[in-house]
Amino acid sequence: MHSTLTRATIVWFVIAGVSGVGAVFLHLFRSAFGGGSTALVLTVAAYAATVLAVVSIYRGVMSAASEQDRARRNAEREREVADRLARWEGMRPRDH
Repeated sequence: MHSTLTRATIVWFVIAGVSGVGAVFLHLFRSAFGGGSTALVLTVAAYAATVLAVVSIYRGVMSAASEQDRARRNAEREREVADRLARWEGMRPRDH
């Protein structure tokens, strides 16, 4: 069976990882641990990076789910073709 993970899914998860790491650093920088910066631009950038990470994870999961559904439909179609061919040749269909 082929892998159901395509480049699109991998790209979404890489974007999520990179933006998540960026969000962590931005949140740490603006926290008391990182110096307690109160710059509005830094706050907006930190939350924007967090939103980007969350949306990227969501898109990656949805992309993976649709790929798995497509792979399941293809496997079912292949089984139907093999069963029809087996019946046509007078053989019994393979067990699944």
